[in-house]
Amino acid sequence: MTVYALKHPDGRWIYHLPKPDTFGTPGFTSRADVTGVYADGQPMNQLHGDWWASPLEATRLTATAQPRPKTVGYRLTDPSAESARFPATLTVEEWAERSDREGDTLWGLYTNVHEEQPALEHVYDGPVMVLEGREPPSPDERQWIAQLPHALTERPEYRHLFPGRIPGLRAHLHHVIKDMPGIRHCFDGYNGFTGLHVVVEVPFDKPQTRWVADLSRRTGKPLKTGRTVRETVTRSLNLPVQADVHAATYEEAMRVWEEQVAFWLSVVDSAKVVACSTCHGTGHVQDGAEKYSR
Repeated sequence: MTVYALKHPDGRWIYHLPKPDTFGTPGFTSRADVTGVYADGQPMNQLHGDWWASPLEATRLTATAQPRPKTVGYRLTDPSAESARFPATLTVEEWAERSDREGDTLWGLYTNVHEEQPALEHVYDGPVMVLEGREPPSPDERQWIAQLPHALTERPEYRHLFPGRIPGLRAHLHHVIKDMPGIRHCFDGYNGFTGLHVVVEVPFDKPQTRWVADLSRRTGKPLKTGRTVRETVTRSLNLPVQADVHAATYEEAMRVWEEQVAFWLSVVDSAKVVACSTCHGTGHVQDGAEKYSR
């Protein structure tokens, strides 16, 4: 079976080594039973899933495992209970024969007799297919949707090295921007616009206030009582944020993702310029967000 490997830029060799089928025999049901994976006899470090790392290229890849003890018979837990009906020991065959008619009774009287099994070793002897690149994204990283060549559609080990996309850039920025200070609204797809529509509250360069009268609950008319509120000017932005990040590799897409997030957050921050108190907010200082203003 072909072994897939990555030659990492930092010099490590990263191998995709799934649990061998030979470790799926009775008593061998989980990854916890694997006791080690080795490159030329040296223990490898598990990254995530079936990916294992070695500081050097290996000429021999192996995995070892310890089968669970095998049940070889049953014995009475209380020797004084021995009788013609319940002998001191039962073979596996005798247990199977009696369990249909005395199952619960047997479990109350007998315990398993185990026999340790020899350790197993598997040699990954298939050809090694190597590509250069970083390790695949872990489950807690942003996921990658690859456009794989047909020959590799059943080989997810290399997805992150082929062209594809990281979904959810616009959704991520929508979540971040709406919780930023000074943001009144942030909508995705507002009024048919493909992108984010952001409404920013802009303060005046010289703080301004106005009097707001309380309203009568009975008549709805203004009362003599009220409160002083701070005045602001709202500024609307249409940000053409793309839904996903497309790139030649996952690593490149992550760089673009980080650059895009930083850029759009800076645009929103730059929109929070103070409004001119002289013109009462009809003009704004020119900055990087001007071309996105409505």
